[in-house]
Amino acid sequence: MSLPVSDLFLPALGWVLLYFVWQGLLIGGAAAAGLWLLREADARWRYALCALALLLCLGLPAAHLLALLLDGATASGPFPAMAPPPWRHEMQAWLPALVLAWSAGVGLMSLRLCLGLAWVGRLRRQAVAAPALWQARLDALALRMGLRQPLPLKLHAGLGSPVTLGFWRPVVLLPVSLLSGMPVALVEALLAHELAHVRRWDYLVNLLQSVAEALLFFHPVVWWLSARMRAEREQVADALAAQALQDPQQLATALHALSLQASSARQPGLLMSARGGALLARIRRLMAPAPAATGWKLAVPALLLACATLLLQTQGKGTPSAAVMADATAAMLDLPVSARHMLVLDEGGKILMAKDADAVVPIASITKLMTAMVVLDAGLDPQEKLRIVRADGNASMQRHGLLADGVAVPRGVLLQLALLPSENRAAAALARTYPGGNAAFVQALQAKIRGLGLTRTTLTEPVGSSAGNTSTATEVAKIVAAAARYPDIARITSHPQASVAVDGKWRTLRNTNPLVGGEGWDILLSKTGSSHAAGSCLTMRMRSGGRNVTVVLLDADGAQRRSLDAGTIRDTLAGWTARMH
Repeated sequence: MSLPVSDLFLPALGWVLLYFVWQGLLIGGAAAAGLWLLREADARWRYALCALALLLCLGLPAAHLLALLLDGATASGPFPAMAPPPWRHEMQAWLPALVLAWSAGVGLMSLRLCLGLAWVGRLRRQAVAAPALWQARLDALALRMGLRQPLPLKLHAGLGSPVTLGFWRPVVLLPVSLLSGMPVALVEALLAHELAHVRRWDYLVNLLQSVAEALLFFHPVVWWLSARMRAEREQVADALAAQALQDPQQLATALHALSLQASSARQPGLLMSARGGALLARIRRLMAPAPAATGWKLAVPALLLACATLLLQTQGKGTPSAAVMADATAAMLDLPVSARHMLVLDEGGKILMAKDADAVVPIASITKLMTAMVVLDAGLDPQEKLRIVRADGNASMQRHGLLADGVAVPRGVLLQLALLPSENRAAAALARTYPGGNAAFVQALQAKIRGLGLTRTTLTEPVGSSAGNTSTATEVAKIVAAAARYPDIARITSHPQASVAVDGKWRTLRNTNPLVGGEGWDILLSKTGSSHAAGSCLTMRMRSGGRNVTVVLLDADGAQRRSLDAGTIRDTLAGWTARMH
């Protein structure tokens, strides 16, 4: 005699929840294997696999529950043809409590989802219409990406990045801070990313993911699949946006600039935002997309890194051997940096990363580190006031308008001006007032070059404006090592800004390296350089993984790309250190 469905439902649901514990593990294992096989494939394939696995996580328990209800001839459980073992009777007694606990969890997760939807609705109501010029830019991008529906662009002061809301009547919200703090081309790149989400109905899929998380909140595989699906979704949106922009590097630069912006805005999982996913991995894929077919040469770095990791695990927590370090280092040499010349050294002088590091190229204002060392070696009075004259350079070309002809400035302040905001007239005045004048300064500069053992460095003037001031990344690292031994140079260049008195007025000097003082950066010494001949250059000493690391980047494609290169190096070093320990 069959039982009523109401009497069967509670135990059947309990058994379904218990069975899904091992069923979910099987689905997760199969999905992990599939993702590994597709690791070099298009992100759309990995996204589809995650979606299929998550759908199976929902469909399998539902089908199991339906089968139990249809086949329930007895109340003993899903096996009416045989006598149930004693443990099933004991388990059956716990099923009501299990279902009750599951119901409470679903209720809490549903409340969380509803609160998130309410918050999103409040965001939409608080936003104001964007200027017509920006709405026109968004409309043009939308047409380029095949979107025909009207898509409003609104501004919100509480966000840190552009976000997409809704799927039936989608809207893109743009942070007010981006309009003034980021170039137009980079903001357009971020908007293209949001439009890719709209084109793919990602907001709706994300909402369905949240429902799955609420129903199956107790299983870690569901959360892992959902998180991986969101990460792959961001890469798919990146690819669509880059295709529409016809410039992947534009989007990569925009994502990096966005990551550098400090923002405390809360952005729950219901929002489609450019901040999502593994940002470093996304930037790397945009800067250096993997080829469609993976050859054996591309597998070599991964194989080396895998071997290094295996050896480290077998050796326990001891100090890694030189062979392991060499293999792990080799796997990191081919980073997607724009700088044409790169060198990264640890505090023992061991090369961690290198790229054409021995080519002789102009170094622009990195010259000023040598100028500062020569001046400090002379032991001159830092309080002595030095008067700026026309011979110190063209006053109209100075960056901050601080050093007009006739202004008297203490030597110590001139040193700060030369190193922090990289004032050319300050460096020229320091050389001109060196005991014996410019000729004596140049002689002392050449002696310093010889003393540091710099055989491929040529410096003819103290500023770095001449293309004849050349060196190599390898020898710039030696310059940094020497400069780090001067407390004044390290102190000045490791601060994001300083206040000094010039001509009776207090002025704020800002470091030309925007990374100094930034979140996640511990920079002990820094100097930038930039000119038409040298490109964009950066050298610095920073703390990474509990040790000092020297970074040299020469001839990068602009300050934004230079900072992107530095961020890539920092994050790679951090990941490597984590794997080593």
